[in-house]
Amino acid sequence: ERFADRSLLEMEKRERRALERRISEMEEELKMLPDLKADNQRLKDENGALIRVISKLSK
Repeated sequence: ERFADRSLLEMEKRERRALERRISEMEEELKMLPDLKADNQRLKDENGALIRVISKLSK
């Protein structure tokens, strides 16, 4: 029984470390979100400008 308790405890510790790593990864991804949103908006704006230029050239 003691061995089973110990291996269960080790398994829980491993799971906890894995979850903590995943949380850290997700926190890093969240930090990047504002930059990604800004890049996305800039690309949308550039795309709109290019579409306007192309439509003027094709008239």
